[in-house]
Amino acid sequence: MSRLIARSRRNIRPVEIRRDRDQGNVHPIGTPNGGVSPNTGPLASAAWLMARGGYPTESRWFVEIVLDADAAAGRELDQACATRFMIEVYAEEWGFMFCHRGQVSWIRVTDIPFVHGRDDHQLLRQTPPLRDIGRLIHNLEKQHAIALPRATAIIRTCLTDAESAIREWTAKL
Repeated sequence: MSRLIARSRRNIRPVEIRRDRDQGNVHPIGTPNGGVSPNTGPLASAAWLMARGGYPTESRWFVEIVLDADAAAGRELDQACATRFMIEVYAEEWGFMFCHRGQVSWIRVTDIPFVHGRDDHQLLRQTPPLRDIGRLIHNLEKQHAIALPRATAIIRTCLTDAESAIREWTAKL
């Protein structure tokens, strides 16, 4: 058994990586139990896309989903007054942005979640796995007494024939 040191902001603790006794190999992704893979963002993005039945033909792809409290707001974002939740899923990462009453939180996930610019709503520590992003959206709607209609979501993607599956997933958030 080998030992690795995992660092966090609060402490340093040993993490055991178990080797297969018969093979002598470490897990192919190299993820310690309870740890974070260096491929967390791309793996979550790929799993999300495959669960929607999508298979990209290009190595770089994207999906952007915008839930806007004001359906007439359009694509431009006025951070001073807009209330919007945006999900971005790319081949190499995923993230979300929440804007409400002049405050913005923009979180991205590559190997770990991190703040991209601002986190006025303190959402970094609340960042769920991509598959559970709907839970965060429901919590924000409740906390801020807002509604982010799924039926009027703006969806942008470079993936051919993917919009209907993405819209179906969005409706269930």
